Amino acid sequence: MGLFDRFKKRLQEAVDDTDIDALSAPLDSKEAKAGKSTQEEVVEEEWDDIEEIQEVTPVEEDEWDEWDDELNETPLPVGLSKKERKRIESTKKSEEKQSKKTAKEEKKRGLKEVGRVKGSKIDLQMMRSTTGRQLVAVKAAPKGSTGVKSVEIDEGRDIKIDLGGGVVESGGRTIKDGGALDELLEELEWALLEADMSSDAVAEVLAALRKELVGSQLRKGANLAKVVEASLKRALHTLLEADYWDFNATVDGMIEAGDTPVVIMLVGVNGTGKTTTTAKIAYRLKNEGRTVVAAAADTFRAGAIEQLETHCERIGIKCISSQRGGDAAAIARDAVESAKAKGVDVVLVDTAGRMQNKTNLMNELNKVHRVCQPHLVLFVGDALAGNDAVEQAVQFQKILNFDGAVLAKMDTDAKGGAGLSIAFSTSRPIVLAGIGQEYDDLIQFDPDWLLDQLWA
Repeated sequence: MGLFDRFKKRLQEAVDDTDIDALSAPLDSKEAKAGKSTQEEVVEEEWDDIEEIQEVTPVEEDEWDEWDDELNETPLPVGLSKKERKRIESTKKSEEKQSKKTAKEEKKRGLKEVGRVKGSKIDLQMMRSTTGRQLVAVKAAPKGSTGVKSVEIDEGRDIKIDLGGGVVESGGRTIKDGGALDELLEELEWALLEADMSSDAVAEVLAALRKELVGSQLRKGANLAKVVEASLKRALHTLLEADYWDFNATVDGMIEAGDTPVVIMLVGVNGTGKTTTTAKIAYRLKNEGRTVVAAAADTFRAGAIEQLETHCERIGIKCISSQRGGDAAAIARDAVESAKAKGVDVVLVDTAGRMQNKTNLMNELNKVHRVCQPHLVLFVGDALAGNDAVEQAVQFQKILNFDGAVLAKMDTDAKGGAGLSIAFSTSRPIVLAGIGQEYDDLIQFDPDWLLDQLWA
């Protein structure tokens, strides 16, 4: 039984066990007429409270810690045991302490907060890489669904929620907020977290889903579990397709415009499969009739140079390399200059794995970037790493912006949530996916394909 099959079963059981009056209200009832205004009234009341707070005498700087402790004393759910409450409070304090420590370390290392791309509000025909070159958007077939609404989750970014045919404009029972709906969405939350989707992404998606569910009128005879599931799938699809660009079409466009050699730099932490991915991309481009040169800029890992040279020999392309411990930036520069002299179409720069918290190593990676001036930067993430891959991507983006991600090792038992979370957390799309060990086991990433994996 697949992950979401388990979710659907649990969710349907929850629906069956829940009184319909707890989930919805008759059309002519007071609750139905109120609709979504209940949430809006809450927001207005909260703003009134904020205005009152602003009238309070300013707090001295040395009192902030005490004030934070008071704010953190939020009552926990009554249903929890004393032991569970203590565990949750302890976990919360540990997370806050770690968050402050991380922020302090990032400030010391000079990391910058990278603003989000304008998501679906960008003109897809004018998407640009981090070096200003045009990215070719993937042309998606129209879905033909109606009732799509965009729910803003932060500045300039939104999620499209489509409740589909399960809701009607008039005549149905109105879905209302409350404990019953909370229970249904909690089942959904667990399913997403079990799929390795990050808690931040889960919270945003479910908040958007709740916003559209509350006040909507459920069609007579419609199955709420199916309405929620279908809407969730569409919402996740919008996360994955934001700024989603076509790898081959983008490279072809640069070559046809005479902007050659097209330099593609692959980055990521240790062991994610960058060298193998480099070989797969080289094989893909060569089969498209393009000439390719690879630069063995991973001079740190033992055997890395020999590994890439072996791949290049099998594929039938040239590999520019040096002895282990050589200057990675110099190797990348030599590869680019050699490609220019010989009219080669594409240069692939395989860099050494860098732990995102090692400042000196990351600075060296920036040096390679400055020297070879890549047209495209691809972050290679390990699908098996789950939320660790998400954190790695976020930290890399703070130091070295990338244009898209390659999700490697998708042929394993990876659950796929990492792909959703990387797209959500970095506002960069998954562009390619590794689905096997052979050279041709690299595909243009397809959001529907990943979602089918989750729902299988």
